[in-house]
Amino acid sequence: MTTTAPPMPPTTVRSFLLGPEEGLDGPLRAHGTTGPLLAPVRGRTTRAADRAVEHELATVVDDFLGLDLLDLATGGWRGHSALKAAARRTRDLPGSEEVVALARHRITSTHRPTVDVYVDGAKLGTLEVELGLVLWVSGLVCVVRDACLTGVRSGDCAVDASLAVQGATLAERKGGRLDLPGLFAPRGPVPLLRDEPRPQQAPTVPGTGFRDQW
Repeated sequence: MTTTAPPMPPTTVRSFLLGPEEGLDGPLRAHGTTGPLLAPVRGRTTRAADRAVEHELATVVDDFLGLDLLDLATGGWRGHSALKAAARRTRDLPGSEEVVALARHRITSTHRPTVDVYVDGAKLGTLEVELGLVLWVSGLVCVVRDACLTGVRSGDCAVDASLAVQGATLAERKGGRLDLPGLFAPRGPVPLLRDEPRPQQAPTVPGTGFRDQW
């Protein structure tokens, strides 16, 4: 009998911060977020048109919440000094692999997209969004091979997240848990030395088999 691993639960910012059912139309309206933007055209548009604009803005912000927390964590690990050191060693010894245990660490990610609002070709203003994320990771073990992060073994991750639009906090969650799979591979090997040039090797002196010492 063939068995398959259970599917991973959603790890998007949306699922963590809002849950599977809640949208942003209600929070945007409750905080009066779009009111000042639409004020210049009040009286020239119908209430239904205003609601349509509010819904489109909520959809744009909601799409942005499709960011994956595991991808954000992987991006943070790319700059970890212990992993970069292991990457240099495995780069210098092709085919080698290292298993690196990381001490408790924090990954911070802040995103500030903007959405310009136009009605009848005229710009009314800009919707400013701020998403703040802090991941507290402990007990993590990473696999490094050929200067790339290729796997992550079990660890513990707590997440603080907040979403603000026009300076008003629409959603916030602190100390939530992100279940890291017992063993998962990033979406393809993650280069850890992408911005670091490979050191040049000293030239070999012809006929000697020895390298010059510069």
